[in-house]
Amino acid sequence: MRHLTISSIGSFVGLKGNLLVVKEDNQIIYEAPLSRLRSVRLERHIALSSDLVLACASRGIKLVFLDWRGVGVSELSGTYQHAVVKVRKSQFDFINSENSCSLAQEVIKTKIKNQRAVLLYFSKYLCKKGLPAGKLLKDIADDITPLLNSINSINRKDAEWRATLLGIEGRVSVHYWQALRDTHLLPSTFTNREGRGAQEITNAALNYAYAILQSYVHSALANAGLELYAGFLHVDRPGKPSLALDLMEEYRAWVVDRTIIKMKSSLEKGEDENRQLLDKNLKKQISDNIDAVMSGLVLYKGKKCRLENVLQRQVYRLCATFVGQKRYKGLTFKW
Repeated sequence: MRHLTISSIGSFVGLKGNLLVVKEDNQIIYEAPLSRLRSVRLERHIALSSDLVLACASRGIKLVFLDWRGVGVSELSGTYQHAVVKVRKSQFDFINSENSCSLAQEVIKTKIKNQRAVLLYFSKYLCKKGLPAGKLLKDIADDITPLLNSINSINRKDAEWRATLLGIEGRVSVHYWQALRDTHLLPSTFTNREGRGAQEITNAALNYAYAILQSYVHSALANAGLELYAGFLHVDRPGKPSLALDLMEEYRAWVVDRTIIKMKSSLEKGEDENRQLLDKNLKKQISDNIDAVMSGLVLYKGKKCRLENVLQRQVYRLCATFVGQKRYKGLTFKW
C-alpha cells in the first residue's frame, strides 16, 4: 500500500499512534501504518483530525481532496519545497519557445503509440481465442500508423501547430474508441467518449480513473518543483493544471483504458443493478486497480522499476529538457 483512497461518506479519518484510522459510527473500520503511505485521497463529506494532518506533513504524506468527479482540487503537504526558481524560469522560457512544439509532438506520438499498444495487446488475446475481433483491432492499429507518422511533418514555426497536432490526436481517438466499442471490449452502453458529467457507467469509470492518474502525475510534478499550471500543449486556463494534463496523455491508454477494459464484467454488473453512477465499491475497485498498475513493474532502461518511480524519473527528464540538458523521450509500453 502506498496510496489510499477514502470514499465512505460521513467517515472520520484520524490518528492512533503511528496508524491512520478510518471510523464510521465511532467504530474503527480500517487502519494503515503511516510508514506505508505516500498519499491519501479524500472524497467529499469526510472529516479528519489536525493530528493526522501534522503527522502526514512531517512524513511527507500528501493529503489530496477530491471533488464530485474524483478530481483533486486541493492538496495539503509539508512546508518543505525544493529550490524551484531556476527550473520554473526555464520551464516558462521553454514553453514560450519553438521547442515546445517538439516536446508536444513527442508526447502525442507516445500517446498514440500506447493507444496502438492497447489495441494490439487485446488483439493478441482475441486472436488466440480465434475471434475475428482480434484482426479488426490489428487492422485499426495499422490504420492509425499513417496518422502517427504525419505528426513529424508539423512545422513548429507554424502559429497553428497546436491545432494541427490536436486535430491528429482527435482523429486517432475516434478510430481508437470506435475499435474498442465495435469489438465489444467495453459494455454495450458505451457509444462514444464523454468527459465531465458523464452518466454512462463506462465513461464515468474512465473519468474517475483518469482523475486518479492525474493525482499521480500532479504529485510527481510537484516533487520536481515544476509549475503545474503552465503547460506546453493544453491551453492555460484558470484552475486547469495544464502541465499535469499534458504529461498524463502518454499514460492514459495503458494505465487507465486497459484497466477499465479488464473491468468490463464489473461495469456490466453495475448496469444490471441499475447503477448509473459509480458506488463506493466500484470506486474502490477502480482505485485499487489503478494503484496496482502504478506500483507494478515495467522495463525501464534495461531494469524493472515500479511504474510510479518511472513516472517520477520521466518528470526529472522533463526538467532536464526545460533547462536544455536532455531531449525528452516519452514512455512507450510493450504489449
